[in-house]
Amino acid sequence: MGRGSVELHRIATDVARIPDAGLIASAKLVKRLADDEARRATGDGDMHGKKRRAIKLRSRDKGVRPIEGGRAILILGQPAGPWVWINTGTDAHAIRRRKKGPMRKMTVHHPGTRGKHAWSNVIDRAGELVPRIFTDAVREVVR
Repeated sequence: MGRGSVELHRIATDVARIPDAGLIASAKLVKRLADDEARRATGDGDMHGKKRRAIKLRSRDKGVRPIEGGRAILILGQPAGPWVWINTGTDAHAIRRRKKGPMRKMTVHHPGTRGKHAWSNVIDRAGELVPRIFTDAVREVVR
């Protein structure tokens, strides 16, 4: 009888640890997914422009936060603007020329870009993989 109660206590303790361990593992997974999608969408994870330094597409988490009935980790794509451009694309717009000389105030037409749905892909892949992390954690505890 004593052995059974010790085993049940161990299982209860392990079950209590699942939410925090699962959240941390999930956050690491989602950040890795975001890095993979940034590399897929841009070739190397950086948005390159002409003469300007590259913009590195990153992701970061805001730590564990309380929400209704539980906890969650907020994952953000940074910088937000370039993630939106990569995800949804841009409309056609006019750009002022950035050179010196008599034509410096001339504007040129930029045709816009198509979105590559990078952040949407991160959300879709995370929706499939994150529940597996918690399922595997529960299975490991019950064994």
